[in-house]
Amino acid sequence: MMSEEIQKLFNTMLNRTVRFVRLTGNSLIIYCDCEPGNLKKGYSIWLEPTWHYRNSIEVITGSRAAQTEDETEHEKIVGYFKQLYGKAINKLTIEPITNDLHIEMDEGIIIRTFVSDPCDEESWQIRDINKGIRIIGNPMTIQTIKDEV
Repeated sequence: MMSEEIQKLFNTMLNRTVRFVRLTGNSLIIYCDCEPGNLKKGYSIWLEPTWHYRNSIEVITGSRAAQTEDETEHEKIVGYFKQLYGKAINKLTIEPITNDLHIEMDEGIIIRTFVSDPCDEESWQIRDINKGIRIIGNPMTIQTIKDEV
């Protein structure tokens, strides 16, 4: 069961649009209503491995594919995320038991985390830059942290 605070944040993120996507190694960061370095407003969703990205027909890529050491292959994977730019978030949910994050966007796009190790310290993080709040999820718990100013 999601806390009221988390549900409130998820509701404020609905219809926010993706402005930038960063693939760092095999960690994925999605920026809504902001870009990297913008510390005044917006939201970021940081997905630690493991995650996958799919549409209504197929799995497009995942965190394991992004582990490649091949620079050309990595750039190809980064290119898949260009189609997210300008897309709105339609639904955010947390799966019971695993605490996996499930993000639904326009055109049937879904990005979700999934547990590969029940002891992982962090599976995902959502940051509300406006309010200085971070919600961190892992297979054991979900916690809300107020950033120091």
